[in-house]
Amino acid sequence: MQIIYISKARLPTEKAYGTNMVKTCEALAKTGIEVTLLAPQTGNKSAQRDIFSYYDIKPVFSVHQIPIIDAISMGWWRGGFWLNHLSFLARLLAHNFGDKKETIILARDEIAALILTVKGFRVFYDMHGFPERKRWFWKIIMKRMDGIIATNEWKREQCASLFDIPREKIIIAPNGFDPALFEIRGSRDELRKELGLPRDAIIVMYTGHLYDWKGAGVLLETAKQFQVSCFMFQVYFVFVGGTGKELEDFRKKASGLKNVLVLGHKPPQSIPKYLKAADVLVLPNSGISQNARFAVYSQKDTSPIKLFEYMASGTPVVASDLPSIMEILNERNAEIVQPDSPDDLLNGIMRLLHVKNHAEQIAAQAYADSIKFTWDRRAQNILAFINRRMS
Repeated sequence: MQIIYISKARLPTEKAYGTNMVKTCEALAKTGIEVTLLAPQTGNKSAQRDIFSYYDIKPVFSVHQIPIIDAISMGWWRGGFWLNHLSFLARLLAHNFGDKKETIILARDEIAALILTVKGFRVFYDMHGFPERKRWFWKIIMKRMDGIIATNEWKREQCASLFDIPREKIIIAPNGFDPALFEIRGSRDELRKELGLPRDAIIVMYTGHLYDWKGAGVLLETAKQFQVSCFMFQVYFVFVGGTGKELEDFRKKASGLKNVLVLGHKPPQSIPKYLKAADVLVLPNSGISQNARFAVYSQKDTSPIKLFEYMASGTPVVASDLPSIMEILNERNAEIVQPDSPDDLLNGIMRLLHVKNHAEQIAAQAYADSIKFTWDRRAQNILAFINRRMS
């Protein structure tokens, strides 16, 4: 059996979906399955870098990038996404996928998934976002799938209730983390020296993109309110992540705040060092957004990779009380606070900094719980699900 994982998105990418796809392919290949990642070859310069070196992984699976007409790189911003997608789909029609009896398609692109079911392939859909529009069309597609892989319980229930998909046809496989990246011997002080972080200070850290629904702005408001006099040492709020205009805008908002450091995007493999160098990690997901779709995504849909990395780091976590987050976290393994409340977030941070026993207990419990959410565990669950559905 071979597995072909299909994505319409450019790779590599600074966005979390790239890590998900690459690490899932790597973990599947480690089970002994032949795995190929199939993605478009775009004109974007960042997408021309080698995928294996960018994600710092061994080439245990194959990558096949299909040349497309890249309208976006050509400057066709209006409609460019759809032109790119149509070009990719057209090339897929002519692609040789091998023996249908020996090939399993694992697709993250719903239209490619539909096309390949029509061609007679066995197709499993890796669902990372539940549709808000054109659900009638999605229902047609999802009913044709041999199986659906959802990253949380909410998506499985949505598929069952809105698409009439039997629950046994859906598996929950959250995102994950790579334990090998957390095998770090250096002390917290040594890591801070290596990373250029303040050594004689308390560090409250956020990692990830800076979109409004991620809640980084809420943490920034908390930083503005923070009273340094509460401690003998300076307290820094460190933001790791963000690119382009979102990073530029966030730095403007943080301008003049001496207790805030905005470091921008860092390679995925370096993030564990930052997490272990911090005193408190914050997952401040917001329940609101300028885009209503992203508000729903934050509240119910998301399965943040950083959540599992936070848990694996051994550093205590403060997190928003949202259904998407509470599927994984609870009061035993995290400090839970109200979303979109800088005051409550401040109180949660203060509790972890003041009540050391509590901070140590929830950090230890989160670390123990994290072993259920490795990429290897995700791949094993997916492979067992495929075998059950094919038997």
